[in-house]
Amino acid sequence: MAMAIRSLLIFLCILSITVPTFSLYEDQAGLADWHQKYIGKVKHAVFQTQKTGRKRVLVSTEENVIASLDLRHGEIFWRHVLGTNDAIDGIDIAMGKYLITLSSEGSILRAWNLPDGQMWWESFLQGPSNSKSFLFTSTSTKVDKDNTILVFGKGSLHAISSMHGEIVWKVDFPAESFEVQEVIQHHDSNTVYVVGFVGFSQFDVYQINAKNGELIKHDSAAFDGGFSGEVSLVSKAKLVVLDAARSTLLTISFQKGEISFQKTYVSDLVKDFSGMAVILPSKLTGLFAVKTNTATTFISVSSEGQLEVVDKINHATVISDALSFSEDRQAFALVQHGDNDIHLNVKQGHDWNSDLLKERIKLNQQRGFVHKVFMNNYVRTDKSHGFRALIVMEDYSLLLLQQGEIVWSREDGLASIIGVTTSELPVEKKGVTVAKVEQNLFEWLKGHMLKVKGTLMLASAEDVAAIQDMRLRSSEKSKMTRDHNGFRKLLIVLTKSGKLFALHTGDGRIVWSLLLNSLRQSEACENPTGINVYQWQVPHHHAMNENPSVLVVGRCKPSSDAPGIFSFVDTYTGKELKSFGLDHSVAQVIPLPFTDSTEQRLHLLIDTSGQAHLYPRAPEAVAIFQLEFSNIYWYSVEAHNGVIKGHGLKSNCDGEVANNYCFGTREVWSIVFPSESEKIITTITRNSNEAVHTQAKVVADQDVMYIYISKNLLFVATVSPKASGDIGSATPEESHLVVYVVDTVTGRILHRMNHHGSQGPVHAVFSENWIVYHYFNLRAHRYEMTVIEIYDQSRADNKDVWKIVLGKHNLTSPMSSYSRPEVTTKSQSYYFTHSVKAITVTSTAKGITSKHLLIGTIGDQVLAMDKRFFDPRRSVNPTQSEKEEGILPLTDSLPIIPQSYVTHALKVEGLRGIVTVPAKLESATLVFTYGVDLFFTRLAPSRTYDSLTEDFSYALLLITIFVLLAAIFVTWVLSEKKDLRDKWR
Repeated sequence: MAMAIRSLLIFLCILSITVPTFSLYEDQAGLADWHQKYIGKVKHAVFQTQKTGRKRVLVSTEENVIASLDLRHGEIFWRHVLGTNDAIDGIDIAMGKYLITLSSEGSILRAWNLPDGQMWWESFLQGPSNSKSFLFTSTSTKVDKDNTILVFGKGSLHAISSMHGEIVWKVDFPAESFEVQEVIQHHDSNTVYVVGFVGFSQFDVYQINAKNGELIKHDSAAFDGGFSGEVSLVSKAKLVVLDAARSTLLTISFQKGEISFQKTYVSDLVKDFSGMAVILPSKLTGLFAVKTNTATTFISVSSEGQLEVVDKINHATVISDALSFSEDRQAFALVQHGDNDIHLNVKQGHDWNSDLLKERIKLNQQRGFVHKVFMNNYVRTDKSHGFRALIVMEDYSLLLLQQGEIVWSREDGLASIIGVTTSELPVEKKGVTVAKVEQNLFEWLKGHMLKVKGTLMLASAEDVAAIQDMRLRSSEKSKMTRDHNGFRKLLIVLTKSGKLFALHTGDGRIVWSLLLNSLRQSEACENPTGINVYQWQVPHHHAMNENPSVLVVGRCKPSSDAPGIFSFVDTYTGKELKSFGLDHSVAQVIPLPFTDSTEQRLHLLIDTSGQAHLYPRAPEAVAIFQLEFSNIYWYSVEAHNGVIKGHGLKSNCDGEVANNYCFGTREVWSIVFPSESEKIITTITRNSNEAVHTQAKVVADQDVMYIYISKNLLFVATVSPKASGDIGSATPEESHLVVYVVDTVTGRILHRMNHHGSQGPVHAVFSENWIVYHYFNLRAHRYEMTVIEIYDQSRADNKDVWKIVLGKHNLTSPMSSYSRPEVTTKSQSYYFTHSVKAITVTSTAKGITSKHLLIGTIGDQVLAMDKRFFDPRRSVNPTQSEKEEGILPLTDSLPIIPQSYVTHALKVEGLRGIVTVPAKLESATLVFTYGVDLFFTRLAPSRTYDSLTEDFSYALLLITIFVLLAAIFVTWVLSEKKDLRDKWR
């Protein structure tokens, strides 16, 4: 008997060790999260293929990223994100081993080591004025030769040593308005030619000694017709430019100090020409391209300056720069669009009729047109020359073409997300099993033995890899049906290029993508831009035959007064259901909390003239809208004027009798901040879909505090005008930060707080009845975070049980913003270590789970902090009852726990936003972080108190139950025998 009990206790001890913990082990990485790296839309590219070994292409992007990509697979060797205020002006390779980058409007020059991307040197350039920047490096690739890099920026020309980054010499140009168009240095020449324009009608040429920067000669000439500013260098001393009217081509020769102009009308070269012409950016010897409203025309330039049409192409055309691939031979790539493909031609610079390469590549129409093409050559095994082309598409994707095929492609448009929403997956069909069947008994036993070894930490490195592979194979996270926990969803993201992507939350793969026709350039819409993506139709169980859809809102121009664009997309199929242009502008989009019988959500669009437009345009939508007509309010912020206004609705629009979907608006209230003392920098409000579990909060002394819940509250942060710049731009005495909590229905200010000696930027989050905001304290030279909690005093008397029993309380009485609220606030400030890029809060289905703040740090990581750290009731010595309640002792700074980083050791480069989505499981929330990179994970702020973990061993549980039953039976038998022996004694 004793032996059996001892054996049972030993087994239970072993079993207790195997209980899963909430830490993340090495073999669990990647099971509930994924991380994707991108670079953005490429704007500069140089190839580095001269040496044997890894072939790579160096690129810079519009997201201010420089990267080295593998030419074979398109993978990232290394990359650096320079930041939002460090735009890249140009890149090139120097000495065959450094990547040279010019950024920040020609003021910062850097050299990066090609193999590993380490920065070799950095040089800061200064000049008298802001100007166009220009980078010129020598064509020599000798590693041991210290070549000079020429940089024009800030109104000055600098010569920098490519070996050490030291400034060899500097030339300041006397004319402040002189804009350099080209810097020319002939091979092995000691003279540098700097050509450009002064104003709109003067052409200047400077000859400078390349060794010491001495000015040799300066020539200038004026042209009455003016210049458009677009220049194409066609030879060593000849360039072509359009006049100010863009109807005349000027051939400018500046050889031997003599400047001459030769005019040729575009209409003489291009028949049926009308409008304005554009010179396409290219660097072709003796050749340039002009784009008109009808076609793209290629024109050759003779040695005497005569222009002659070589070819005329009616299709959309993109050309590359010239590429020297052998002695005195140059080639360039020409890309034309067909119906479902593109035509790539590589032509020799001096012989238009001969094609070095002619290929036709099938291309997905969802990528749009080719925007840029970069060409590179290689030597085949038979010593002939082959060519590859790197092309940038309209959707910002990057493709490498070689031998008539797409070698690899990258969806780098995902680095420029501007809007995010979610969509549920389809319900699983009947008869389709969710669980996967084990292959055989041996595999089943082997898998569970590995799980036991991993749980007991006895697994080797090979076992850990096998466990992770087994989990990934058996995981259901990537299925295209919804799960009962709500973990599997579609992330619908809109990018800056006007392309819509559906990403699976399970593994981050692209389920479908759609380049919206409504957001593509056309005659009716010259420069379309997307605003955001919204949920439009979310069918529930009684309407499962309908697929959910989203609404994409855009404008025809970046300005807010441009006409709007609507597009509706099916989230299951990725098809555009319909799209149309609006007859009004879109200044504000307000999703309303109402749906019609088809589950379409009502939206109110406010135009720049102040009128409100209801969508969908249907009688049923108007009928629903009219029922809540008097309860609809919204606000607008005019940060540049320092004005916040509240608006309401009135009757239909004046002068639009036939339009029943347009409504006039009225100004209900306004708050004007004095411009000499306050400037609005941040406004934020609550998420309208946030779930709040309870209005009561029980505190340590068994008292009850009622939180003030209102969807009509607005947080506003203002700073003094002198403190509106960067940190340190004002002294502590000159700067102050003032925060307000405003009711957006009445305009009443519920709370005001002044932080003397502080300034922005301010990042804030508003949830339930509390606000947390982040700013900089100039006096303490540290960042701070402050919490404000708002409580409802009008319900404070509802603490008597008999009042609640007898119904003498106001807990169920409706709340109105027009009845003056009796509110009280509690606040507390804490020091914080990091600068912040974004702040949000976790959200769950019912709002029961405790809240965690998700803070996007300056290091491009996401830190999760328990809301208990931001409790304003924290004290230095909390009482025993306060400790039991969970109140932490007060400290002057917030602790940074390394294990609290949601992104683990990963970085979301260029982090811009954090989106949280509640799952069906109350304990879980889904977190999507986007920037240049994408990161997704699943969090349990209060741990998984309502579910078992995914790696829970049901087999081990069954074995335990059987062993316990057997042990009970054995002990019962032994106990019966012992009792029988005792009775015979």
